[in-house]
Amino acid sequence: MTKLEGFAHPRSVEEALAALAGAPGDARPIAGGTGLVPMADRRARVLVDLSRAGLDGIALDGDTVRLGATATLTAVVRARAVAEAGLDALLEAAGAAASRRLRNQITIGGNLVGLYPWSDPVPALLALGATARVRSAAGTRDVPLDELVAKHPSKLLQPGELVTEIRLPRAAAHTGSAFLKFARSAVDYALCDAAAWLRLDGKVIREARVAVGALRALPARLVAAEKALVGQAPDPATLVAAAAAGAAEAEVTADFRASVEYRRELCGVLVRRVLETAARRAAGRSA
Repeated sequence: MTKLEGFAHPRSVEEALAALAGAPGDARPIAGGTGLVPMADRRARVLVDLSRAGLDGIALDGDTVRLGATATLTAVVRARAVAEAGLDALLEAAGAAASRRLRNQITIGGNLVGLYPWSDPVPALLALGATARVRSAAGTRDVPLDELVAKHPSKLLQPGELVTEIRLPRAAAHTGSAFLKFARSAVDYALCDAAAWLRLDGKVIREARVAVGALRALPARLVAAEKALVGQAPDPATLVAAAAAGAAEAEVTADFRASVEYRRELCGVLVRRVLETAARRAAGRSA
């Protein structure tokens, strides 16, 4: 990292936005700080500490769950609002990321905006239809997660903009979600993450969202898998076919941990398993 010229400690969102606007292009927000050294932005001259800006709240507001950007992954897992809202995929993903010590530090907003190798919750947020609230001195806008991670969030967010909140719809009747991570050890980077959300109408799948991560630099929805599910009964044959379609569609890169072929096979297995769990949960959720 280059030599810092300033470190701001705002006490509110407004103060944080003013600090970011005061050094356009040079100021960077910092929350948990777990990505500060390994993913250091060498252009940063001023760091804006968000830990006291009041962005760590988690609440169930009607049919919407609101996750403050600086809420830690541990706080997400323990939040009564998240459990009451039936966001199983998010609970499973937040609890699977990194180690317990790091989950106490990693924030849900920083994990999303940084899109690090340990951003396991992001596929779950994609599958659950999350939206990011983005604020700047000029105003507020809501950005669907699909749009935010289509390219790296740093390419969409403008200087002075700050993700302040992540919003997710409460689980409705006959919906279910699930998440799975596979890694060489409990605290290693994932070889593949998979998340799914389904809505049943009687014995037929009416809506489906399937997302994967860790197969390449960015997470992604598996559109082919989703199309193979809609209008079909959630029987074993349908889920196997959808998982196969998703694995064939997925963009996969290799690294020293695993080959393309291994990751693609793993993707198919994990997608099938999360679909099975999501379908079972959807069938059991009557309200």
